[in-house]
Amino acid sequence: MKTYKERTADILIRAETQRKKKKKIKLISVCTVFLCAIIGLNLFLFIPYSTALPSVSAYKDSEYYPLIQQINALTYRPPRYKNNFEAILSNLFSFSSAKGDNSSAEGGVDMTPGQSEPENGYVEVTNNQEEGVIEGDLFKRTKDTIFYLNVSENNYILESYPIREESTAKAASYTITAGNDLYFSGYQDRAELYLDETGTRATVISPLRTKKQDLYTVLIGLDVSDPLHIKELGRQYISGNYLSSRYTGGDLLVINEFNFYGRPDFSNESEFVPQAGVLGEMESIPMQNIVCPENANATRYTIVCRIDGQSFGIAETFAFFSYSEEVYVSQDNIFVTFGFSDLTQTDNTTVTEQKTQISCISYQDGSLVLKGSVTVSGSVKDRYSMNEHAGILRVATTLQRSVTVQSGGNAADGTVSNRSGKNAGVYCIRLSDFAIVGALENFAPWGEEVTAARFDDQTAYICTAVMITFTDPVYIVDLSDPENIVYKDTGIIPGYSTTLYPFTDGTLLGIGYGDARELKIELYRETETSVESMAKFELFCDFSESFKSYFIDADAGYIGLLVTDYSVYEARCYYLLLRFDGYNLVPALELPLNGAHARARATVIDGYLYAFCDGDFAVGAL
Repeated sequence: MKTYKERTADILIRAETQRKKKKKIKLISVCTVFLCAIIGLNLFLFIPYSTALPSVSAYKDSEYYPLIQQINALTYRPPRYKNNFEAILSNLFSFSSAKGDNSSAEGGVDMTPGQSEPENGYVEVTNNQEEGVIEGDLFKRTKDTIFYLNVSENNYILESYPIREESTAKAASYTITAGNDLYFSGYQDRAELYLDETGTRATVISPLRTKKQDLYTVLIGLDVSDPLHIKELGRQYISGNYLSSRYTGGDLLVINEFNFYGRPDFSNESEFVPQAGVLGEMESIPMQNIVCPENANATRYTIVCRIDGQSFGIAETFAFFSYSEEVYVSQDNIFVTFGFSDLTQTDNTTVTEQKTQISCISYQDGSLVLKGSVTVSGSVKDRYSMNEHAGILRVATTLQRSVTVQSGGNAADGTVSNRSGKNAGVYCIRLSDFAIVGALENFAPWGEEVTAARFDDQTAYICTAVMITFTDPVYIVDLSDPENIVYKDTGIIPGYSTTLYPFTDGTLLGIGYGDARELKIELYRETETSVESMAKFELFCDFSESFKSYFIDADAGYIGLLVTDYSVYEARCYYLLLRFDGYNLVPALELPLNGAHARARATVIDGYLYAFCDGDFAVGAL
């Protein structure tokens, strides 16, 4: 039998053994946890981010699934970093840099004005691009009243002026508000006014926004049968920003642009599909009415909406995904454009060329029908660069092409660029099959772009310039034979035009800048061999480039616009009316008038010039 001391020693030995065993187990546990943490940290830091497109298969039963797939690819942004380690490291350096920066940084029925009036109450005062296709404007008139759409703070003011020669004055005004939690603010310069054929109903079209900065276009119907007591009839809304509109065949055609940014919620159609209707009850455009190009490159739409002229309801809507804002409306068709860069490569050559796809919608017989599309080289400046005539669409474009030839196999060998830059082109497209039947390319000096274009019957008028040099040629292009396009030009002359317009006695009117950036109004005539300048008026002043702000009566030889004249000691603002006397452009009338140049409007009625701008009005005898 063991003694007390021996038993105590055994207990201590067993206790020490147990303690060492527990210590070993604890050490192993700590090491295991540490190794797991190391492995976990490495997995967290160095596992590569996924670069695959997010799945949208959950929406495969949606009618918009093809559109969702395109938007999914356009809005997906691959991870910036390969893994979490790169992201954390970059953020650390960014934070450090930001601290250093902070500490060191302290311390915008076609009738020539003055022409005899039609039998109904409406009289056109706008210089429309197409006969019979009426455009919106800031002013419209009947036989006895002019309406002008003014702006006051965040509202519109529809003003009525009875036509009484020198006694004309504002008789009444009607305030148009945006509505609860809606705002016109910031978009008043985009609003336009229409009158129907009877002159008793007006429509105001304007962009507006919500508190959340969502953009809509609103159409506000107004009863103006009694100009002294105007009443509102109702409103319709289209999602997106207002671009343009036309009144034809008793219906309104409204063109909108709908943009969205970032990745939308595909379960909420309103985030990625345009809508139209009464606010709060708007309906999405059906997928069969949405055109999606294969090479879509932007999350935006051009929307074409037909508003029934009788019911004021939305009859039909088409949307063109990824299209831009240039829209031309002819007597039978609507043309919308989509610009993109086309890149082709061979073994050692890269060609990048700007191109434009033009789609056509017919609106004959009171319905919208997609007819087809065509692609031309270059970019389209504006709607005046397109025109339909006798089944042919004519288009003027700025060509932009870059050809890069790799001269060797490494960076030290360098590259050689050949015939890169800008030029001009004119294309004739047969609308029966959308084939290009004629083209005139690279007829301008290299480096020049189209600054103004206008078509008239079988002729195109085109001005090109290098914007910084203030010199240009003006071209008269003969399109009578689309397969054999020929032209004449002025040669290089000072300044350039931003507006071209067919004028009196077969002349061409150009409005733009002289070589010192002064206002230049010039008349050109075509000779057997060239185009010559025959009259010119220049003035150091501020003026608008907006075509609708000009009064042009081609038959009578009048041109009018609002100017701020700096050629005198004290600058003054007035409405300037010029007249072509057969030899020169001479001042015919000056009316004191103040306001924004782009909002000035004027017309001639029975020998009197009536001019409007913002809250100001003037009248004078010719």
